[in-house]
Amino acid sequence: MAGKPDNWNTLTAEQKRQYRLDAWVRGDGIEFDGPEAAAAYRQRAQRFRDTLELRVPDRVPVAGLGGAFIYRRMGIPQKATMYDRWEEAAAAVVKFQQDFQPDSATATFMMSGPSMEFLGQTSMKWAGCGLPDDVQYQYVEQEYMKGDEYDAFLLDPSDYVMRRFMPRMYTSLKGLGKMPWFGSDGIQIGGRVFAAMLDPGVQEALAVMKKAAEMSLQPLRVTMATSARLGAMGYPQFFLGFGAAPFDMLGDTLRGTRGILTDLYRCPEKVIRACEKILELTPVPDVPIGAPPLVMMPLHKGDDTHISLAQFEKFYWPTFKEIMLRMIEDGLIPAPFAEGCYTKRLPYLTQLPEASVLWFFDRTDMHRAKDVLGGHSPIMGNVPITMIATGTPEQVKACCKDLIDYCGKGGGYILCSGTQLDDAREETVRAMIDFTKEYGVYR
Repeated sequence: MAGKPDNWNTLTAEQKRQYRLDAWVRGDGIEFDGPEAAAAYRQRAQRFRDTLELRVPDRVPVAGLGGAFIYRRMGIPQKATMYDRWEEAAAAVVKFQQDFQPDSATATFMMSGPSMEFLGQTSMKWAGCGLPDDVQYQYVEQEYMKGDEYDAFLLDPSDYVMRRFMPRMYTSLKGLGKMPWFGSDGIQIGGRVFAAMLDPGVQEALAVMKKAAEMSLQPLRVTMATSARLGAMGYPQFFLGFGAAPFDMLGDTLRGTRGILTDLYRCPEKVIRACEKILELTPVPDVPIGAPPLVMMPLHKGDDTHISLAQFEKFYWPTFKEIMLRMIEDGLIPAPFAEGCYTKRLPYLTQLPEASVLWFFDRTDMHRAKDVLGGHSPIMGNVPITMIATGTPEQVKACCKDLIDYCGKGGGYILCSGTQLDDAREETVRAMIDFTKEYGVYR
């Protein structure tokens, strides 16, 4: 993939976005299987581009999401995708793409259970480590940052992460707690920094980190190869970069839900300062030219049920909005995955530039979303995963028809399930994709 042009910093945000979209739609850097695959890729990518830019495409696009269903239909349990059958899992993704043919490449995300076990990771349970063999991984929230440690984090976040957070999250990295504070010792001649490297606990922690990184390479290579294979077949990858709201980074990883919601009353100003510090430290994703310019941003604690509208406005929205504006300035398209319900938050979303953000909704009222964001921002979602798991094909088709009729009117809508396809069924997934292709044509 090509790098940014020499005049990149003189371009406007709109010009940068157009440059990125042009390269993505062309398929720069992709070695297609042949002319037909290249043509099909460009048609699909243009369909998404028209939608993102609020034009009317040839039909409503239907996105391909990943999930456990893709592996289960081929007899591959979740444990196998975490430990030793990554190549088979990749073949299952390709098979799903061939069988169902959504407009975008099916999301592929594989992890290394052995690497996480070796690290002693405590923030998750997964199939083969704390969970049955065919259960999706589960996040285990803990207060890795204590309520009285905001000042230490704010003083030197990198030091805090290395010497306190990582030894708590990973049981095999306790030796990092013996490292000196680089903030003072690192700028002195000689002294504790180099001496600390002789400590057996420090040496063990560094060796564990190196080994764990090596153990994670195989699923990473398979993931990248699978994405390349789907591109060669003619299916554009839809997301590449990854981001998050600063409030979620603080609440998900450091303080936990109970901790941060308590802090809103106990030390509200420190919550704000911590979010601002995280914003300051978070770089804009380095997405290559030619790759999809959409940056997936899963949102966890800003929905209608976790915090009040006043708290959203004070604690969540300011730094979240700013991090998106920085992406937009670099020609990227933030794609927040608004998990839960964002119906009450919709008016805030119009504060961002038009056609600059793709909003992926889970359980938000989609009619209301279209009413508020229609003509301003493209939207995506939200066929209920519960319906896909337990409903009939007729129910799925009726839901898709309603979404296409209302949200697809005038363009600006991408149809997909409200979240990834885990507990799904062959007939309902096929109904969602096939019906959209047939009924979603603009006439």
